[in-house]
Formats: sequence, structure tokens, C-alpha cells
Amino acid sequence: MRGKDSRARALRAFVLAVTLPAISALPCNNLCSGHGNCILRVCYCWEGWTGADCSLRTCPADDAWFDRASAVDKAHGKAECSNMGVCDRATGQCECRDGFNGRACARLSCPNDCSQHGVCQDMSHYATLKDPGAGQVFPYDQVWDSDKVFGCKCDRGFFGPDCSQRHCPTGDDPLTGTAIDPAGIQRNEVQSFTCRADAGYFTLSFRGATTALIYWDDSLAEVKAKLLALPTLAAADVETTGTAGVCTPSGNLVQVRFTQDFGDVPLLVGDSAKLKHASKAPKLSIREEIRGDKEDAYCADRGLCNTDSGVCDCFDHYATSDGYGFKGKRGDCGYSEIDVTQCPGEISCSGHGTCQGYPTYACSCADGWQGADCSERTCPSGKAWFGLPSAPNSAHVALEPVECSAQGVCDRSSGECECTGLFEGAACERLRCPGDPSGLTPSCSGHGQCLTMSKLALEATDRCDDEYCHRGDATHLTYGATPNDRLTWDHDMVQGCLCDDGWQGFDCSLRRCPYGDDPDTPYSWVRWNTKNRRNVYKDQVNEVQEMTCRASAGGFYLSFRGSQTARLTHDVTNDQLEAALEALPTIEDVKVAIPASPDGPVCDSAGVVSWIEFKQPTADVPMIQYALDGVSDIAITERYAGTKEYMECSGRGLCSRDTGTCACFPGYGSSDGQGGPGDRGDCGYSRAYAGYIQDAVACEAVGAC
Repeated sequence: MRGKDSRARALRAFVLAVTLPAISALPCNNLCSGHGNCILRVCYCWEGWTGADCSLRTCPADDAWFDRASAVDKAHGKAECSNMGVCDRATGQCECRDGFNGRACARLSCPNDCSQHGVCQDMSHYATLKDPGAGQVFPYDQVWDSDKVFGCKCDRGFFGPDCSQRHCPTGDDPLTGTAIDPAGIQRNEVQSFTCRADAGYFTLSFRGATTALIYWDDSLAEVKAKLLALPTLAAADVETTGTAGVCTPSGNLVQVRFTQDFGDVPLLVGDSAKLKHASKAPKLSIREEIRGDKEDAYCADRGLCNTDSGVCDCFDHYATSDGYGFKGKRGDCGYSEIDVTQCPGEISCSGHGTCQGYPTYACSCADGWQGADCSERTCPSGKAWFGLPSAPNSAHVALEPVECSAQGVCDRSSGECECTGLFEGAACERLRCPGDPSGLTPSCSGHGQCLTMSKLALEATDRCDDEYCHRGDATHLTYGATPNDRLTWDHDMVQGCLCDDGWQGFDCSLRRCPYGDDPDTPYSWVRWNTKNRRNVYKDQVNEVQEMTCRASAGGFYLSFRGSQTARLTHDVTNDQLEAALEALPTIEDVKVAIPASPDGPVCDSAGVVSWIEFKQPTADVPMIQYALDGVSDIAITERYAGTKEYMECSGRGLCSRDTGTCACFPGYGSSDGQGGPGDRGDCGYSRAYAGYIQDAVACEAVGAC
């Protein structure tokens, strides 16, 4: 019996090979270009290849910079070239939009390469570099932009989104915090550390710089020398009330008084991993003894900073100081050459603030103004594009706005932000849609709308008509509707293109080609039927929906993929209903039939059944929706689910994105949408072969469906 079964299986395989020659023996288009498997005349492309004949390259994909939400508050799905570039189908390489880089255009470029005065880093890495002495270090590695948004970590002395601006010397205002100041005397910062050890060494860090190794028995002079060697620490006194050494077996308290770094400075950060103790756990603890409350202001608040040169422009009768009101070399305008009797400015506080008078003669600036003399404009603020997280995986916080959103430079004369090339808005708070920043080329190539992520979500659709999803059923999704949600921070900041009908691509510059049914796949399935000893098939069919309408008065509306008909009256005929549906931009060709009464109407008091056959679009389409306006009742059900394909160029040609026309493979041409010749331009007409199998039988004929 085993031999007989083997012969039977071999016979079935032989019969299939013989009876399916039209499908299995004939080659696929261009033999799948050597980049795919040919199965039943259809190419299944290997990884890295696409197209009906597998002749086109795919490009790398990553989280999309913008897209339409796929669920409430869920967006940034995977997209080729991250939706910020065009795929070169010949090479498989992304041609990124200016300002974006990486294999998949997944990274935001740093402006001006940080002007050679900084390092370009992503949000995730930048978060790890925070000085622990300035507060808790929070991670930023679980949000969509953590490895996509890049910014500049500027070198010391430089700042700005592109590190092109220079810091000026800072200092203490010489007229505040004195014995005659009603606000009281200001003090320097004092910190202390306790070291308990009898061997080993430790280090101290300040503002990111770390000392040489400090040994447990180093003298205070040695400790001071190692601290002052730090480029981030100007001057300090090191004192102790105990032993002259830095550490003792019982613990020694050492105080560090910051004498030239004013204000509330970050804590020293210790690394005690290499300290040792013979009988106890070694200890290195650091705390703030006195919070520094002197000003640490540009030019000691007695001049204005020239951020181009990093040099203070001191007001009349002020000069560089020693940090304590006397002449010195700090470059900070903290030395008063005469007794001061008025506030700075050609007129007091430049007419944009209030003079506090004796003894400080300091200006309190009105809203919109800043500077020691209130002569500089402030600029609008917004959520920072690049910065440190304020909590785990929480950055770009609305409650912590930054001037020009950290993507622009404030023009102090006009109070307007000069945004870097990719950003726009009064506070540079929005990412531009693709287009020429000069305005010579309209955004979205003139073929789409520029929308924020929250507005794109409102345009999200389901059961779409094509790959880009130009038309579909509304999903009513939202993105960013919950205030201050850390995961949807970009809802009003990132903008993208919603392309017009017939256009696609991240910048709406690519044409869409006609879609249609594959003429070489007429069957839903083909199976060998043992009982009948022949091939049995199930035909592909058009979608047919059944509408039952009960009414003797009133009207109704029908809608499909977001488009709605004009009001239809209860006595509308099948031809009129057909015309109304075909008038929708979402339906090209339908046939309305009334089995019981071919000439209509589509409603009566007993109920009329109408069959609505979709000829274009094909495939399993969404259900027609209805709205009653006086009609008693309507019910719409699916009679037959559409099983035909709906593919660009009908899967038998390649689309020219420049022209929006199909280049059909040899033997194929434009169809009528149902396999015959026509003018749709979809390659859906097979000139020589339509995929039919000789001697096969429909499953309905033999009861084998």
C-alpha cells in the first residue's frame, strides 16, 4: 500500500504540473529579476527588494518623524527613510531631507555642525552627561525621539543651538549684598566633605571635571592644588577643624569655600570606590554648608554681554573687578570707579524698567525686556527641542519653556527669534514641513497640507484605498489630547505633510499610479480534488453589499471611506443611486441591481433589497455607511467579500513616480477594471494570458467550495 500511495502522490504532483502549466510553468515578470521566488506567476521578493518584478531596492526603515496615529497617542511607526527622505530604488539608499542624516534619515542633524565648538549628541546620551552635582541624573531612553533628536553639547565658553555664541565673564553685582543693602549680606558657597579612611584614594568632580587622585593622607594644600587644577573651578579655600590630613580613620571634616565661583554652585561629586579602612566601611560624604546667594550674572549686572566676542561692554564708570568690588582681572564690570547715584541706562533703566534706587541702583525690567539696563528684548519661549530630562524619560516640558525653544537665537534689538533652518514659529517651536525655508518652494511640494502631529491624527483612516491611505474610514484618533503627556510632547511641535489625492512621499513630491486587479490571478484558490480527480477553483469576485430599505417617505445619505452622497430621497431609482455613489471621489465604478424590481425604487414600505457591486475599487472594501433623514429603516450587509486584488499598476507593471503612469510589463496593458481592455492605465489587461487553467472546474459545480 505504501508504494501505491507514493505512486498516487507522484501522480498528483505530475497532474498538477501538467494541469497548471498556465500558472506554474510560465515565467513571472522578468523572472523576478533574480531577486525573488516565482509562485503561480506572482513574484515574492526577497528581503531588500520590491516591485512587481522584484527589480527595485527597498531602503532602511526607522521610526517615522511624522505620520498619522495608529491608535490613541500612538504614532511614529516604522517608515522607509523615517519619512524624512526618498528611497533611491536603484541603490536602496535614502536621499535624506536637508538637516537629517543616517542610513534611514533617522537622525536630526546638529545646526552648523555645532560651529566646531561642541559635540553633536542624541538626547539619550546627553542625558547621561548631566553633572550629578547639579541634581539627579535622569535617563531618557524610552521615548521615540531619544536616539533621533540630536543637539549640541557646547564646549566651555560657548552656547546656543549651534554653539556659535560666546559666554561673557560672570560676577557678583558690587552694589548688592553689602552691609547697607536692605536685602542683607550675600555669602559665598561653602561645601564640606567627610572622609573616613586609612588607605586608598578618591576623586572629586566639579561641573564635569575630575581631580587627580586624592590620597587619604594628602595634606590640605595638596587637596587644594588638585581642586584648583580643575578648569571648571576658579578659586577656593580648603579648611579643616581637625587633622591637617584629608582623611582619618575616625573621619575628618573638610570645608571648601568657593571664592570666585559665585551663586548656588553645583555640589562636588565624590568617587570613593578606592578608599579603604581596616575595621569599618570607608566613607566620603559631601553636603552644602552655606548656599551661595551672590549674583553670578553676566558682566556682574553692570554691563552687557557681547555674545559674538564674549567680552563685556561695561556701563560708564564700571570696570573689571576682582570679584569683591575692587579692581581686578575677571572682566566682569564688577568694579565701580565712582560712587553710584543712579540706575544704568541713557534714561533710567532705558525706560523699560523700575530703578530700585539707593543703595543698589538695580533695574527691575518690565515684561519683554532684560539686561542690567533693561535695554535688551526678550524673545518668545517654548518647549525645548534639545535639553536634559527633568524626570525619568521626560523632556521637552511645557512647564519649563526655553527662549526660542533652543532652536534659535534671540535678536535682542527686535525680540524676535532667528530660527535655525528646520524650525519656524515665533519661538522656533515647530519643525518645518519639507520645503525650501526661503519660501521659493511651497511646503509639501504644493501638493499637500502641512499639519502638526495632533492634526495628522485627526486625519488617520482605516480600511484604506491604497498604500498611502488617501481615503478610508475615519478612526477619530487623537494624539496629544492629554496635557503634558511626556510621550506625546511633539503633538504641537512636529509637523508633516498630508498629501493631496494622487500624490505621496514624505514631501508629497511623488505621483500615485492607478490601482487595479491582477489579471493573472483569477482564482481565490486552486486545489486538487481527489474525488473528482481534477483541479477545482474558486473564482475571485467583486465585493457585493446588500442594502435593504424600508420607507414610503423621507430621505437618507450614504457614505464610503469618508465621502458622503447628497441627500437621497426614498423613491430614488437604482440608476440614480448608482450615479450618486459614483459621484463620490472614493468610488469609481459600481453596479446597483434590484433583483425584485430592476427599475427601482430602492425603498418601499415592505422593504426593497438592492445589490451594490463594486467594480472599482476592487478587493474587500469597507461597508457603506448610512444616515437616516426621514427614511424608516436601512440595513446594509456584505453579500460577497471582494477577493480580487487592488494593486498599483495591477501588479503587472512599475509606477513612474515622476509622471504617475504605469510602465506595463510586456503582454499587459490598460484595462477596464474587470480584466478587459480599457483606459484606466493600470496594466490590468493581459493581452495573451489571463491565468486560467485548462480542464479545471468551479467549486460550485462539484460542491467542493
